[in-house]
Order: sequence, then structure tokens, then C-alpha cells
Amino acid sequence: MKSAEEMLREAVVAYQAGHMATAEVGYRRVLRRRPNDHLALSGLALLSFHAGAKQQAIEYLVQSLASEPKIGLTWNFLGTLYLWTGRPTEAKAAFRRATELSPEFAESWCNLAGCMRDEGDFHGAEEQLRRALTCPGPQSRAYEALTNLLHNRGQSQEALQTVVEWLAHEPTSPIARHMAAALSTQEPPSRASDEYVRTYFDAFADAFDSVLGRLNYRAPELVARALRAAASRTSVLAFSAVLDAGCGTGLCGPLVRELCGSLVGVDLSPKMLHYAKQRGCYDELVAAELGEFMRSRPQAFDAILCADTLVYFGALGEPLAAAHDALRTGGPLVFTVEASVEPDAADHRLSATGRYVHSESYLRGTLRESGFVVESIALQTLRKEAARDVAGYLVTGRRS
Repeated sequence: MKSAEEMLREAVVAYQAGHMATAEVGYRRVLRRRPNDHLALSGLALLSFHAGAKQQAIEYLVQSLASEPKIGLTWNFLGTLYLWTGRPTEAKAAFRRATELSPEFAESWCNLAGCMRDEGDFHGAEEQLRRALTCPGPQSRAYEALTNLLHNRGQSQEALQTVVEWLAHEPTSPIARHMAAALSTQEPPSRASDEYVRTYFDAFADAFDSVLGRLNYRAPELVARALRAAASRTSVLAFSAVLDAGCGTGLCGPLVRELCGSLVGVDLSPKMLHYAKQRGCYDELVAAELGEFMRSRPQAFDAILCADTLVYFGALGEPLAAAHDALRTGGPLVFTVEASVEPDAADHRLSATGRYVHSESYLRGTLRESGFVVESIALQTLRKEAARDVAGYLVTGRRS
């Protein structure tokens, strides 16, 4: 007969191999032998989390900590789940406990800083982030959060100095290189690199939906509404084939599924696509750069939607031309970008957030040059950031 330790090891191996059902059976077998085994309970919490059952995951973690209360990583995981389920006070307390038990674990300090920032305690948040920077290992998240915090407080020079230090510690980090370009006065790149986008969103994927939910993120709702309006203008009940370009975790999928005979999603981040697949809305999901993908599917789609993906492009000629090639004649292209609304604004610029903003005149001109008829460009609020509205354009063009 196998020991509980052997069953636990086998369950962990199954989980790491992606065999979730086998892992669950193994963890439950351990618990029949040892009902309070904190590792088996934590394993079930992970499985519940991956299945989208965050409240069930919390219950398993609470049981695990009742059995073994001095595991800092478990407290950090619990805090994260509290935060994602709208319980910030409990989340902050859990993160605080995690830093006490595992002071060398930078993520807990970053999470605690995020709670303080959300409370408006910017000085306290800065202190926690600087404490995170003393921990061993790569510190991209702490450097990025500190850079953004300083920038949002109007401390531009301090933000730039933080990025300089970040590059010195992690010279190969694509996120550090991109943020250095965003804060520099030198000419920025014409678009964010594929390496930056993939690295950034792979790291962001687990928290993506929860974070954007707290920011009142509206881009999926806006593009879905615009696609529905485009369908009504052409008197169709559904487009036979629709592309969600830069689909991320698939937030647009449930909102547009009824308008699509077939719905295809493309994204650079495999981890984001993992969550998009779980929604069950897409007929095909592809990990690829969206411009290359669209050029590989000439006249394959009746409509293309793109929620906040073109904010990682400065010059839009290339992606819009690729969208034109992928659309059938008369097909609508619906997308959002962040808006540059200053008088005499440049065509596009890389903002200190690491995203590009675009002027309305540039959007109109580039759409026409790319073979589109401009149907509408409307100024909208896309989300909140640092307690301020982020202005963007909701754009609808049609392949002429």
C-alpha cells in the first residue's frame, strides 16, 4: 500500500503535468488518510483556482492554514484570492502576514504595496516596493510598480531613475527596456516588441480579469456594441467568420458570440489564450503576432474586432493594412485605442504607461490610406487608472 507521502508526490507530479483530474483524485486520497494535510488542501485550492472556483479555493486555503499557519506562500495566495473576490481588507491582512513569515518573497511585498496604493497610502506603498527590491531574484514587478507609482505622483525624474536602476539589474528584461523608452525623451520605437507583449501578458494573465474588473474596464463592451451596430446596418443576424485580434483572456468572446458563425481569437500570450479557451466561446485560438496572422488569412473574415490591442502600436499603417487583407469586402473593423486629445497633438506617442496614444486625425488618415471607409470615431472612457478616467477612441471602419 502506498504511503500518504507517495500519493502526495504523485498528485503533485500529475498537477505539474496538467493532469488535473488525476491530481484531484490523488489529493483526496491523501486527505482520506490525513484529513488536515496542508499540502493536499493547498493542492485542491490550486485546482479550484484553475477551474475558476475562487471561493472554493479560499475555503481550502483557510483549512490548510488552520493546519499549518506559518507558510508565507499560502498566506500570499490567500490574499490574492481575497483581492480578486473583492475583499481588500482581508487581502491586506493576509499579505501582511505573508511578509512576516517569508520576508524574502518579493511578491508579497508587492501585493501589500498594491493594497496600500488602492487605499491612497502612496508613501506606504512606496516603502513596501522598496522593501521588495531588497529581496533576492528578478524584481521586474516591483520595479514596474514603483515606476508607475512615482510617475502617477508626478515624480518623473524619480520614475526615470528607477527604470535606469531596473535596467542595470535586469539588462535583458523586455519590460524594463520598453518602460525606459516610454520615459525617455528620445525617439520611441514604432511599436512595442513582441517579446515585451508576450512577457508582460504572460505574467499578467492570472490577474488580468480581476484587475480590469476593478478598473471598470469597458473596451470589450464598447467593441461588442459597435459590432452589433455594424451587423444591424448590414441586416445580418450573424457574421459567418469573426476575428478577435489580440483576444487576451477572451473578455470579448461572450459578448459577441451570438454575432458569429465562427469566432477565432489570436494573441501573442499563450497564458492569456489558456484563459480564453476556458470561456468556451472560440472555435479557434492561435498564439501568433496579430499582423502576421491576419496576413496569413486573406479575406477570411467578415468582421474583425480589436479591444485595446492597438495601444501597443504607435504607427498603425501595418496592422490596419493587415486587417484590410484579412477582411472580406464590406467587412467592419472595430477597435479601441487610447486618445491623444491635446490641441495639435502628435499623430501618436508612447506614454509613460508604456502604451501608445493616437490622435483622431491620424486615425482617420491612416484608415483611409489602408483602404477603409471611416464610419465612426467616438471619444469614450475606456477604464480607470490611478483614480482617473482613461480617454479612448472607439473606431469603426469598413473595408472598401
